Amino acid sequence: MIEIIDGYCTLGTERETQIAPAELLRRMDRAGIGRAVVAPDDREIAVNNVRGNDRILEECRRAGGRFIPACTVNPWYGPAGCEELRRAAAAGARMLVLAPALQGYCLGDELMDDLLLLAGDLRMPVYVHTGPHSASSPAQLALVAARHPRTSFILGHCGSTDYAYDMPPVIKAGMQNLYFEASLARPWAVGAYGKLAPKQALIFGSSAPRNDAGFELEFLRRYLPPAEYPDVYGGNLARLLKEPHS
Repeated sequence: MIEIIDGYCTLGTERETQIAPAELLRRMDRAGIGRAVVAPDDREIAVNNVRGNDRILEECRRAGGRFIPACTVNPWYGPAGCEELRRAAAAGARMLVLAPALQGYCLGDELMDDLLLLAGDLRMPVYVHTGPHSASSPAQLALVAARHPRTSFILGHCGSTDYAYDMPPVIKAGMQNLYFEASLARPWAVGAYGKLAPKQALIFGSSAPRNDAGFELEFLRRYLPPAEYPDVYGGNLARLLKEPHS
């Protein structure tokens, strides 16, 4: 039986990402999801990095292994941000989350470089939100990944929806350190990406609670059948995070 790992959820405390840990677990059970990566919410990603990272780490400790902690650092914090990444990684964080539109820079700015080099040294994959904002497109992330070949990047949302046209050439570039997480992408587009991308590069994610995990899984199974793409549903992410997987 395939263990499903949700590649991105927000365990938020306000606005549209507000959800209690028990409720997120209930929704995961309903959808048949074993574990989920959980990240801080928007305010914590933008400014309250330390508080958000500590909150997520604590909720993960309470969840009995069902939650995998992601941390965040705003690159504007400079050397202090690098120290926060080291601290969060030492405390158990498994992924770094960046959201240029929230954090106030354009993807590719040299402002990011020290943080991305450190993530590579820590063997911590970097999840980058891409999508409807010009600060962070798939093509921009491909250029960043080329500049940082020792760092692994997860391209969140596959540029959906405004930058979907970026995706075919980015996928065809065949970059070994670039992975594609499909939350919020159109189901038929994900099916097309599945035909273009190496099977080991695709990752299931729901972006819950902004989106419903059961809905995402229903359509993902239709376009990328688990029998043909089993690792899309958890194995690829587990290997990237160095997590055990059944």
